[in-house]
Amino acid sequence: MNKHSLSLSKKLLIAAAISFLFLAIVVRVIHPDAKELDFVITATGNYEYSSITAEYGTEDIVEITSYYKEGERYHIIFDGISPGETSAKIFAVHSENPEVIDSSFIDIVHTKTGILFTDKTFIFNGYQYLFISVTLVFIAFSILTLVHFIQTKIRHYFSYESILSLGLFMYFALQSCALLPFAIESLIDPWEHYGVIVFLCTNYVLSIVALISTPVLLIFSLFISSSNIRLIQKEGKKPSNLLGILISLMLFGGLLLIFIIMKNSTMSLEFTPGDTANILTRNIIASLFVYFECNLLATFILCRIAGRHKPKLDKDHIIILGCGIKDDGTLYPLLQGRADAAIAFYKKQLEKTGKAARFVPSGGQGPDECIPEGEAIKNYLIKQGIPADRILPETRSENTYQNMKYSKEIIDKDNPDSKMIFSTTNYHVYRSGILASMVGMNADGLGSKTKWYFWPNALIREFIGMVVNGRRIHIFLIVLLVVQTIILGNLQWLLQAIL
Repeated sequence: MNKHSLSLSKKLLIAAAISFLFLAIVVRVIHPDAKELDFVITATGNYEYSSITAEYGTEDIVEITSYYKEGERYHIIFDGISPGETSAKIFAVHSENPEVIDSSFIDIVHTKTGILFTDKTFIFNGYQYLFISVTLVFIAFSILTLVHFIQTKIRHYFSYESILSLGLFMYFALQSCALLPFAIESLIDPWEHYGVIVFLCTNYVLSIVALISTPVLLIFSLFISSSNIRLIQKEGKKPSNLLGILISLMLFGGLLLIFIIMKNSTMSLEFTPGDTANILTRNIIASLFVYFECNLLATFILCRIAGRHKPKLDKDHIIILGCGIKDDGTLYPLLQGRADAAIAFYKKQLEKTGKAARFVPSGGQGPDECIPEGEAIKNYLIKQGIPADRILPETRSENTYQNMKYSKEIIDKDNPDSKMIFSTTNYHVYRSGILASMVGMNADGLGSKTKWYFWPNALIREFIGMVVNGRRIHIFLIVLLVVQTIILGNLQWLLQAIL
């Protein structure tokens, strides 16, 4: 975990602590109001009531202390007498015809701390303020991760941390969007919505987000699966060429599992131990699913943007990353595309600004290669009319990290203040930029075009690389997010214990 990842984790921990304190203050503020229960009934036919009384299943638990009319509604105020549970049958006598009596039923719980709430619908005075506060916490986390993403992009254009912070922003923003309409409605008219609906929203929000994304995932899965089939037809049944199909199966397996568990879930707050286990399992699976779904989407967005990026025409050196050559020392189409993109950039810059960059073709000699890749690229550049004195080949590297490291050594000797660019295949730009940053190179990226069916599989590799590279912070975040989902999934029990 690098220092910037630590910074992100510290920010999230501090934000979590502040959120907990904020919610504790909200609970404390609404606690006095929650010692009364404001129960609302609507007058039948807009009649006036001359009196409102109640009969109780268990006496001396609660009592009606007052009532008042507001529009067509009557607010009935209950006060507690002693802790316990009771049912109340409410009788509302019509003022114009005392023989007409409207009735309704309510189950009330009076806690040891003096709080009153309806047993089945979980309404208590101030529940709407708690719900909007929970929603505001999600919005705050969305803003925090978005700001961190912007700061990271300014500091390092290419980084796994950018993918992570963008993925977290989407994770929290999706939940905020799912909760916000219900929160606003409960705030505008709290008597129109049962508390059970509000708290079931917090319970099911991640599962709902996961299922809503099904159409997008279906299109995405069909695309990457079809690209894998095409890739297999062209390049054979290598394990790496099956990544897209495997990810598609995992995505739909996760969705199916969430759907099955949701189908067997209770839609009330009267949970049995089995219901609680069901909720915990569903919330944990949904949390992991949405977390990795958002990170996969973030990887796709940033890699796609990087692959289409147009660098400034002010470069001193152009690195060309090798990727294998033919038996006769000529370039495969993939590597030739990288070289052609570099040449096109060189010519455009020379034409527009008069500045002639130097080329650094980079790549060592593999066991089955007749010459180093750097030399093979140099030969191709010369055939394309590039002067030999503008080419500084690097011939020791065995992987992309070494491409960057050894190329930087050559460039630093030639011009320590060089403005650099590397040319690679479009899907490879973002990860190459990350490796360039790791060796202290502040380089821009240039992506060459490739066949459409290479993109999805390459995207999956970049995503796996992001997960593996930041595995420690991913474990930390998963634990933090699982704790969050467990708390939300059992919010009503926590409130009953606190209140």
